[in-house]
Amino acid sequence: MAPVAVVDKSSRPSLSQGEVEVILKQAGIEENSPDAFHGRGGISMVVAVAVFSSLAGLLMGLDIGYIAGVKTMDSFSEGLLHEEKIKDTQDSLITMIFGVGAAVAAFPPVMDCCVSKLGRKGAVIFGGLVFCLGAALQALAINMAMMLLGRIIAGFSVGLLSGNAPVYTSEIAPPALRGALVTGFQFAITVGIMIAFLLALVLEDVEKPYGGWRWVIAAQIVPGIMLVIGGIFMPGSPRYLVQQGKPRQALRCLLLLRSEDVREELAEICQEHEMDSTTKGTWVEFCSGDNLKLLGIGVSIQLLQQLCGMNAFMYDGPLIFDKLFGNEHAGRLFTLVSGVVNIFATIPGLFLVDKCGRTVLMKWSAVGMMFCSGVLASIGDLCFEDDIGTCGPWAKWTATLAICGFILNFAYGWGGMAWVYCAEMFPQKHRTKGVAATTDANWVGNILIAFLPPLMFDTWGFNTFWVFVGTNCLCLFCAMSLPETKDKSLEEITSMFNHWFHPG
Repeated sequence: MAPVAVVDKSSRPSLSQGEVEVILKQAGIEENSPDAFHGRGGISMVVAVAVFSSLAGLLMGLDIGYIAGVKTMDSFSEGLLHEEKIKDTQDSLITMIFGVGAAVAAFPPVMDCCVSKLGRKGAVIFGGLVFCLGAALQALAINMAMMLLGRIIAGFSVGLLSGNAPVYTSEIAPPALRGALVTGFQFAITVGIMIAFLLALVLEDVEKPYGGWRWVIAAQIVPGIMLVIGGIFMPGSPRYLVQQGKPRQALRCLLLLRSEDVREELAEICQEHEMDSTTKGTWVEFCSGDNLKLLGIGVSIQLLQQLCGMNAFMYDGPLIFDKLFGNEHAGRLFTLVSGVVNIFATIPGLFLVDKCGRTVLMKWSAVGMMFCSGVLASIGDLCFEDDIGTCGPWAKWTATLAICGFILNFAYGWGGMAWVYCAEMFPQKHRTKGVAATTDANWVGNILIAFLPPLMFDTWGFNTFWVFVGTNCLCLFCAMSLPETKDKSLEEITSMFNHWFHPG
């Protein structure tokens, strides 16, 4: 592609018609008729593509959500463990190895290699295929080794998908819808977790044919196949295609995704690519200067999304409910209630993210989680120091409301906004590496939060929630420190961060 005229976008909000024509001409794109640049798609096409992309989140939720229910099934012990009780080490391995596989896939060199070879859309399709393989191995497992192999393969696929699907959606979406469509990834995760729980509940007592636990896992293959088939027909990412020196293919994709004239948007993408091309985009460059600052911000956001404490409730919530109510069915009640709250509380985030902004939702979300953690710590310290409890029913229901409040505040804010912000913040040439690194941080945080809170609960009891008061203070500080990205194109966000790092 020929060199493109570079215009200083920081000094003007949009390109003039003459600048657009010059940039497109130098990119090798000339059409005599203006109609050749008029989009034939629109919002419905963008939403349809984003929904298919969000199937990646559904797969993630299904595989995260099924394991707790399956491990308690009698058919699981009979079919996989030959009627032996699952050991603590086996229990931990089944949970942990999924996160290890995801962390390996999200490791920046691995992710960068996959996207370089397959493209953004191709990586999503490949992730869907690998997920189907992992789910099939788990469903057909005849021993623990085969089960663990399936788990790590499924984890690898989910790591690959979680690092690509939000970015793909952010790159095809217009600025006015980008936040809502990327938040759809988190919404799909919550739906997947709930579906997995309901499947485990319905199939718990099924023993023939093959045992209910196998059907719970095998059901995951269906959305995996849907993602692969849908991925074949999804348009490529215009920004990725320009980066690969294919501006004409990028034009064709934009025409499918927009209903208006696409010349200015395509010119901005080509201009951004030309500005990025002044340097080689090496790993040394990625880990230095402003890119290192962006990396630090992104890693902090994704780590805090885990360390705020939400997954401590997801993993240990049943134990907390058992402690509160002293009932063997309380844990199952928690799973049902938390799943419903998580799904419905994510919906406001879909509608507010592009109206109120990412950082506003993150601020209020952090305040809400901090308050609910403080309530739990105070009530627990006062009323549940022993196994009996000393404060009566009001304490149990206040604690229950605090837990639901925590989940609600996470769902509309930090749950989805972390994915949205990290998918937007990196320049095109470093986007794959940057999002991979932040996604890897999320999975590392996931592993930490799976193992540390049980130890903390054993030692400190409900005082553990004071730790989450502290981590959510950090979430609030982080959100207050970040610039807002709503209503900006990805190219404008890159320019915004350049000025944020170098004011004046």
